[in-house]
Amino acid sequence: MTAGEDRMKLLKVTTRFLLAIVLSSLAFCVATSCQVPATPRPPKGKIKIKEPKAPIKGDMPPNIEMGTGTTTERAIAVDPKVSLALCITEGNVKINGWKRSEVRAFVENGNKFAFRVLEKSSEAKPVLISIVGIREIENGTTECIAGGDIELDVPENAAIALRGRETDISIDTVRKISAVNVGGDISVRNVAEGVSAQTGRGVITVQNSRGAMTLSSSSGNVVAYSVSPADVGDQFKAKTNSGSISLEKLGYRLADATSISGSVLYAGALLSGGSLSFSTTNGTIRMVIPQDSSCRITAAYGFGSFNSELPFKGITENITPGPVKTVNAVIGSGESIVRLTTNSGSIAIKKLP
Repeated sequence: MTAGEDRMKLLKVTTRFLLAIVLSSLAFCVATSCQVPATPRPPKGKIKIKEPKAPIKGDMPPNIEMGTGTTTERAIAVDPKVSLALCITEGNVKINGWKRSEVRAFVENGNKFAFRVLEKSSEAKPVLISIVGIREIENGTTECIAGGDIELDVPENAAIALRGRETDISIDTVRKISAVNVGGDISVRNVAEGVSAQTGRGVITVQNSRGAMTLSSSSGNVVAYSVSPADVGDQFKAKTNSGSISLEKLGYRLADATSISGSVLYAGALLSGGSLSFSTTNGTIRMVIPQDSSCRITAAYGFGSFNSELPFKGITENITPGPVKTVNAVIGSGESIVRLTTNSGSIAIKKLP
């Protein structure tokens, strides 16, 4: 057999082998219903890419002015007795009164904000406004603003209503203030017609202010200095759950100060016809009053003592082995009433230098 015949014979054998493999594969596919996946077809038409829609002025609620940037300053002309409401989630807040009939707001390293005009006076000047934050992705507004430093200049006759989350608040020279803070200190000065301040964790300090006052801290001290009523009947109230209360030069005839766990200190004169009530569950009560003071004192204490540097008369004392001891005393002619109560702590009355 020649070489050519050998190659032909080998080719025929190889062809039969390959044909057998192909036929076996086809038979397997028929038996198992195997299919070759179809090549995906491209979608008809052009592919549309949806881009985020940027806020535009036309999408904003009425009476909204847009802010720009992360550090923003804006101003709006207002009525001299404007009322301003705002909510702040975080930041150091400073509010100062000035002579202009204008509100200027400055937010550093925070979100954008806007002025919302809620009501106008008969002269078409904004008399009730709010400051709101603007969402940068979605259209519309968020209620609260946030930043590093937040400063507001407002008319001296402005009334402020502020809600805060984690903020330190300082307010100076306005007509009226209402501030509620979850955490952070509140400092108020030179308010003419009333202060309402509440914080969950922080110190409340009020100086040189007038009007009805309600000061409350869940965990912090309350300090009031040179405060007095603006109208007849204005009352002073201070309360803290875990902290001390310090009152000096209090000009109110009606005053109430309560601490759950902390001391109460009062230093100043007693007004004729006044009624003062100071109490604590666990702490001392100390009054520093002028030597010529005139008051009736009712003191109740548990584990502690009562003593007075001022002479008193007409005393009735109930000191028994029981948990509560009471002392009734008259200093001078008894023109005002003072009630002092502590469950665990001493009560002391001292002369004002």
